[in-house]
This record gives sequence, C-alpha cells and structure tokens, in this order.
Amino acid sequence: MPVGEQPSGPQWCIVGNLLPYPYSPRGPLAAHRSQKIFPAGAKLYVIGGFAGMGYETVTVIGHTHRRRRPVLAHLKAAYVGAWRAELVYWPVLLRMILRAQREQPRECHRWLNPPHDGRQGRYEADDPAYGEHLARIAASFRQTPTGSG
Repeated sequence: MPVGEQPSGPQWCIVGNLLPYPYSPRGPLAAHRSQKIFPAGAKLYVIGGFAGMGYETVTVIGHTHRRRRPVLAHLKAAYVGAWRAELVYWPVLLRMILRAQREQPRECHRWLNPPHDGRQGRYEADDPAYGEHLARIAASFRQTPTGSG
C-alpha cells in the first residue's frame, strides 16, 4: 500500500485484552488494577512482536488511561489474555497499524508471511484465509506460557 493511501476496508488483526496486574490485596495500590500504560481490560491490537525471544514481548496498539488517540507499545505477552482474531474497522486504528508497519517492519510484521506450508507470496490483510491464519496464531498464544488465555 503506498504511503499516502488510506485503508479501503476492514483488516484482520490479533486482538487481546490486558489482564489486571496482580497487586497485593493489602498493598497501597490494592484498588489500582492496571498496567502503567493501559487500563486493565483494555482491548489491544497485537500487530507483531519479537520473534527472536519467542514472542515473550509483543507490539500492541491500544487506548491508554487518559488519551483519545491510540498508542503503540511493547508489552509482555503474559499480560495479555483472551487472544483472538478479529476484523478491525476503525480508520484511526487501521492508519496507525499501517504506519507502524511502514516505520517498524521487524516489530510490526502482522504475521503476513505464511508459514512453510507450501503457500506462495504474502497474505492480504483483508483475506479470510489470513483471518484463519491469525486465529491459529492466537490459539498458539493461548496455549504457550508466554501468552495467557
């Protein structure tokens, strides 16, 4: 997609929710149930990660505590739960995903390259086969110790 082009329709993405941070029930922050950047339960759009570390750290886009615009952050995969593949419709999120993909191609790869199963080329982000591919990846995150289900 060229630099200035807008996304033409919805695209598939791995989505998860931020798990509440397990503070001590008697600690000074017992009522504060969030991470530093995102509130607990925030919907996070997972657009990549660091494969060399076994995806212990993933790259996400989400809304922070007091900002209207989404932000890009690197987060431990163990902090994310309810992994699934969904279509993203919001233009602001689609633009941010595409910009991150252009500026940080190693961290924001979106798993567009197929596994070694004989498929040629890359997936298109709006292809239903890509949604199935992401659903398999999300299921593997649910089953590994780095990702929480």
